[in-house]
Amino acid sequence: MTKLNEKRAAARRIALQAIYQAEIQGEDFIVQMLPEFVSQATADNDIRQLATLMACGAWDYRHEADPWAERLIPHWNLSRLAAVDRNILRLALWELTHQPQTPGKVVLDEAINMAREYSTAESSAFINGVLDAAFKQYTGLTTTSEAESQPRA
Repeated sequence: MTKLNEKRAAARRIALQAIYQAEIQGEDFIVQMLPEFVSQATADNDIRQLATLMACGAWDYRHEADPWAERLIPHWNLSRLAAVDRNILRLALWELTHQPQTPGKVVLDEAINMAREYSTAESSAFINGVLDAAFKQYTGLTTTSEAESQPRA
């Protein structure tokens, strides 16, 4: 793993912990406590900046990510998921849609690894299934959108 990839992986884990805290403690956590939380988690300024970007981005995007995830898991309410799984999905869906420099497969692999690390034995397979479906939808949408926006000869 390259130095940049290691930093991104560390930032993801901090961001996941931050959005989990925000869900438990309330939005004030992001607004008031995130800088201190991130500073306590790492001394590396690059990781702090990236973790803050990821946490704020995923937290703000949850209003779009949650309905998307619920459509991918019919007959299941997102609120019934473990909070850590819900927040892994939020973070991964945000990164998938807002960080085009990160390959989608990397986003999926990292989310699956975080599920293995922080959640139940079954969570990694569940996260994999949901995010694989989201990745296929998203790449289908972006490919179609890009093709439609190309000038016609």
